[in-house]
Amino acid sequence: MEPLERRYFGRDEPPPARGRRRRGEPELGWEIGPGAGGAGDTALVPGPHAGRGPRDWRRTDERIREDVCQWMSDDPRLDAREIDVRVQDGDVTLDGRVEHRGARRLAEDIAAAVPGVRDVFNRLRTSERRSA
Repeated sequence: MEPLERRYFGRDEPPPARGRRRRGEPELGWEIGPGAGGAGDTALVPGPHAGRGPRDWRRTDERIREDVCQWMSDDPRLDAREIDVRVQDGDVTLDGRVEHRGARRLAEDIAAAVPGVRDVFNRLRTSERRSA
């Protein structure tokens, strides 16, 4: 028996929080089955409740921190060796130093994209000098 393959289909980004969609947007979801997409596969039908979890459920701070650190280390455009990541109640604080302002913005964007992040406090400093 082949292992189940789980692939996301739809837009490039995951479904919006709390199920908000713009008019005319297709519903998004997951496709499950061997080789997901071929004839006879089991498919999870996308529905209007994708992305809605149980009441009062939240991702743990440890899990959010792990994802932020992993996503930063996976991005080839960012040198995250001098970045400290702290998470408290879903709020991410970035401290440390990066090479330039673009890297500072990129680190903030990566952290904000992680599921469960409520807000990002970017306290990163840049190494580049400003010309007068």
